[in-house]
Amino acid sequence: MRSTSHSCFLSIVLLCLLELGPLASQALVVDHASRVTHPERIQTRAVAACSALSDAIPGQVFWPNSTQYTKESTNVWSQACVLTPYCVFEPLTALDLSKGLGLIKQHQSPFAVRSGGHMPVPGAQSLDDGVMVSMSRFNRRSFKCGDRSVISIGPGQTWDDVYTWLSPYGLAVNGGRFPSVGVGGLLLGGGMGFFSGRQGWAVDNIVGWQLVLANGSVIEVVAADRNGPTGDLAWALKGGSNFFGIVTRFDVRTFPLTVAYGGVITWDVSAQDSFFDALTAYMAPGGGVDDPDVHVDAFAGISFTDGVPSYSYYNVPLYPGNNSAPRALENFTAIPTSSVLQSGVGVHSSWVDVARQLSPFSSQANRNLFYAISYKADARSISIANTTVMENARNELSHVRGLTTFCVWQPVSKSYLQASKDKGGNVLGLDPEVDGTFMAGIIMSMWSDAKDDETVLNFAKNAAQEIRTKTEELGLYNKFEYLNDAAEGQTPLGTYAGGESLKRLQKIRAKYDPDGFLLEYLHRGFQLS
Repeated sequence: MRSTSHSCFLSIVLLCLLELGPLASQALVVDHASRVTHPERIQTRAVAACSALSDAIPGQVFWPNSTQYTKESTNVWSQACVLTPYCVFEPLTALDLSKGLGLIKQHQSPFAVRSGGHMPVPGAQSLDDGVMVSMSRFNRRSFKCGDRSVISIGPGQTWDDVYTWLSPYGLAVNGGRFPSVGVGGLLLGGGMGFFSGRQGWAVDNIVGWQLVLANGSVIEVVAADRNGPTGDLAWALKGGSNFFGIVTRFDVRTFPLTVAYGGVITWDVSAQDSFFDALTAYMAPGGGVDDPDVHVDAFAGISFTDGVPSYSYYNVPLYPGNNSAPRALENFTAIPTSSVLQSGVGVHSSWVDVARQLSPFSSQANRNLFYAISYKADARSISIANTTVMENARNELSHVRGLTTFCVWQPVSKSYLQASKDKGGNVLGLDPEVDGTFMAGIIMSMWSDAKDDETVLNFAKNAAQEIRTKTEELGLYNKFEYLNDAAEGQTPLGTYAGGESLKRLQKIRAKYDPDGFLLEYLHRGFQLS
């Protein structure tokens, strides 16, 4: 450990650098020529960074075998993503985070940032050789305006926290559908919500951000100030991930909502034909998907008992208001009740009850994986996706302990994309006239043993490629890969706006991180390539 006098000296130097703002990057330059990947050198840098953090910011750094270290380092959704950082840094304020980044940068230590920890990509929120920055203390919630039309929320909380707070006021926000999803990750990656038909992506409702830049500056960014000095950054933060700084607060629009129809419904295998008939009719021109108020998430699942497959089918509808029979959902409600295994669908006095029914899918006891694959939706593409995932899982995964695999259909409607465009658009670059209504699909798996990680990833990768090949032949493939649903090895940012978003993001990254500190040392799920 460093001496007290040396620690004080480092603190004084750091504070001076922070006062310089952008000029600080000249003093804390990342020496790319001296950067090495040898494990012993990385360990030395990480340990030095942890020691410096502990000296300079006492009470916010936690070491292995401590209760807080264990709590923070394991608080991720997928067990496949639980790693062993050298220490956990849990800043209390944006200034603490700024100081900490300066020390991490000075010691050239790898680091990762975790908010909710829901992205199931190893290395997205933790690492084995470096500092894990936990945003758990950034969990404040407040109304920014007297009319409660805008809320300020910290990234270190879940959407269930936000919804529970908002619900008594008769308000909603277009956030995550699963209650365990973290605020920070969803709002940096785009954000599919229950209300996207009218609200667009979750990022489309952000009006401002507070974030810490790579040089330690704490700045405010206003979404509406498109032609201002940080107008480029406001665009980049709408789906461009964390290449530009670490967000410490989001300001997001609300809207009034109390009662809603919806819930989770599960059918057995006897519902197979009627389930796919309902989904196909829903996605057809003039079908339920054209109603901007409706939401569904439909998925088919396969699991195994002693190698014998079992199939089930699910839907998660939500429709605002007390209408117990929305026309947009009529094909799903017509599925014979004799096939229903379980249902929480009905009119709920609080729409939040619908989201909470998804809690069983949010267990932290499993290893989890998403793989994104998109296509125009009709009977052929829906059938291709389902058949490919189910048959390949049956042939390749029946031996995987604790396995359940889902083929997930997430409708993205033309009205969804139009609502996004009307609010100024975002990094994802989807156009209602070009992309129209399509499926942002996921191959999703849950399993038990680490020895099966590679097997499950290869299955998902090969199934997605097969779906792509077959839908391309029919002119139905959409190359869009949604970042928040993508897997290790995918390149979602390169699929946005035909690659144009990536070029723009790279220029903005170079402006706000000129020496490549965040680019080189911040671990994340995906690269800016």
